[in-house]
Amino acid sequence: MTGHYVGPVILADEMEAKLKQRLVTIDKESVYGDIDKITSKHVDAREDMGVRSGNAVSSDSTEDVDGAVIARYVELRNAKLRMRLQHALRDEEVYAATDEITLDDKHYYYAFEVTQEFHDNTLRPLAEYIHNYLLFGALADWYDQFGYDKLSEAYAKRADSLEDKIDSITRGPSIVKKPLQPFGPAERIY
Repeated sequence: MTGHYVGPVILADEMEAKLKQRLVTIDKESVYGDIDKITSKHVDAREDMGVRSGNAVSSDSTEDVDGAVIARYVELRNAKLRMRLQHALRDEEVYAATDEITLDDKHYYYAFEVTQEFHDNTLRPLAEYIHNYLLFGALADWYDQFGYDKLSEAYAKRADSLEDKIDSITRGPSIVKKPLQPFGPAERIY
């Protein structure tokens, strides 16, 4: 009989892992406030910057113009992260969307569906990573608009690193296990 041995067949239903739901809430005002603090400290650190330039570079999210720009940059980073995390975000029924940013939305909610192997003790660090991803990403965009390439690149690099960490955490621990001795014990045959 000619043929190939296939081995046991595992059905897709048997492979589906049970998922659990977890929620991360990010306070937008906290992100905006951190942006204001950091941009203010950068201006304080520069002795060569005049009052007018310093005022322009230092954000004040309570001002209409600065607030609108900062909110748009944070919203863009939120959108980018959500696109990256589609594998882990709970599916929502959305029938319409708008680009309008309203003051009524005070939080970002990340409703995750993760495997049972997801360690719940990583939820708080995940919230911190998401907060800082939004913060650093918006700062990269903020400084880019003023032509501060070094600051923009530094914050973009930090945001990219956090994006990778967030993605990795939400994917859960690897199911691949490495053998202790990949080739077995060495034996001498005579």
